[in-house]
Amino acid sequence: MKKNIIFTMFLCALLAAAAFAAPSYARTKEDITAAAIGEKLKEELSPEKIEVHVAKGCQKAWVMCRGSKLSGLRVELMELSALLSGSLGSEENLETLAEMISESFGKMILKESDINKYFAEGRGASGFSDMCFRFKDDRYTASGRFESDLVFTTIELDINARGTLVLKTDGIYLDGTEISVEGKTVHDRLASLITDSINPLLSFEKIPFPIRFSSVRIPAGSIIIDGSPEKIPAAGRYEYADKGSGSN
Repeated sequence: MKKNIIFTMFLCALLAAAAFAAPSYARTKEDITAAAIGEKLKEELSPEKIEVHVAKGCQKAWVMCRGSKLSGLRVELMELSALLSGSLGSEENLETLAEMISESFGKMILKESDINKYFAEGRGASGFSDMCFRFKDDRYTASGRFESDLVFTTIELDINARGTLVLKTDGIYLDGTEISVEGKTVHDRLASLITDSINPLLSFEKIPFPIRFSSVRIPAGSIIIDGSPEKIPAAGRYEYADKGSGSN
């Protein structure tokens, strides 16, 4: 009898320990939705850091990514407030980001050093080499070498350019560009050939979900494309950081 009592007490202790060790709450559909968005961001943009908030009811989300990759171009910061296409309340949902997000307002920051690295690696527009951009006071300057095959000849020019950037529905474009070779301004036709070869500087087609912006600014050392996204309270949350990236 005494052995039975001891055994029963031991069993109860084990059950109590298991109960305390178990999660104190089940994952909500908002948590599952945030995780689904976060995992797709990892898959499609390879960011260094992610934070996702999903509002109660799974209709809205706020997303922040650092160090995302758009066709090889590193994006220092990408932030968006999004309307979701529906509740993603199942772990088995494997939709693309374009299917998850029906509409969003975003913000992106591109660093001068990342843009120059992108061109140095040969990922930018064809025909350009040794390109170097500088961004300051809402204008840009650039220098590099441009090569192009025309009908009867090949041109090779060491160019210097300056101008500003303009926001269009499909991307960021060089605008009001003046191009000079050996200190002399080139004629409009050649300037158009060179700028048309590089535009758009950033195509929004590379972003794998619908996103809107309303302005572009050029502070020192960066480009800021802004659509005033708003951070929301999190009923569901997802966070990720690539430990090898050194991102804070």
